[in-house]
Amino acid sequence: MENGLKQSILAPPVGGAVGGAKTLLFSPISELTTQTNCRLDIIGPIYVPSINLISGFVSCKTNMFRPELTYDQKISRVSAAKTIIKNVENYTTGVSYGDSQRFSFEDNGTISLYHKSEKEKIPSTVLVWSCMSTINSTISRVDGRLDSAKYRKLLEEHVLPLAPQTTSHMIKYVHDWFPVHYSTAMKKYYSEHKNALILLDWPRCFGDVMPVESLWKQMLNELTENNIKVFSEEQLWEEIYKVWHKVCSAVFVLRRLNQISVSLEQVVNNQGAYVD
Repeated sequence: MENGLKQSILAPPVGGAVGGAKTLLFSPISELTTQTNCRLDIIGPIYVPSINLISGFVSCKTNMFRPELTYDQKISRVSAAKTIIKNVENYTTGVSYGDSQRFSFEDNGTISLYHKSEKEKIPSTVLVWSCMSTINSTISRVDGRLDSAKYRKLLEEHVLPLAPQTTSHMIKYVHDWFPVHYSTAMKKYYSEHKNALILLDWPRCFGDVMPVESLWKQMLNELTENNIKVFSEEQLWEEIYKVWHKVCSAVFVLRRLNQISVSLEQVVNNQGAYVD
């Protein structure tokens, strides 16, 4: 697709697709299977599976990379959590969450999450962006880096179409502090679409509460647990495509949105420390 965006997956509740993308139906509750967590150890900024050297099995639980929090950042997190708790329904109803993540693979085919500095072209990686919402959830492959033009196109194709499906004909949207999200071009775009798009405040250093990050974790759990190996970027995208469809069900999305209030309380109780 133009502007570096490739094939998208659209997963609405049964009854239709948005924007003409390929339709994937949410799995019904009866088909939901128990997910097993798989731990990742961090070597620098890259995630690799942690293997039990005795049993040879992948150990359980996924740890996302988190920079160490300063005292002031912890205080700020507590304050932000308390503020959101007062109106948490605003963050769980009629809202969409968006986030990007780059997946990578090693020479032996092992898939991991990539968190080094972004370049225009990074070999053996695939950058994806996903939108999570109880209305519709989508995933798209992004070529190269995510810039303002590509991000604008993602919002136009996958977030703005959700607005007419709300009672207010406006969609609330949450994203993190990735620089592209607040570029001059994007600020202009938000202003031009203020009648359909409502940006909700999201605190800095809140990745542990962000629902889409839990999606990346669960996807990697699935790939690791099933010992999926890939040896090309196209194979990697195919596996991401399949595992997203498996994980990002209506039940998963609703569960993660309901978890937000719990995570916020944990941030307060943990005096600002990470909760994942």
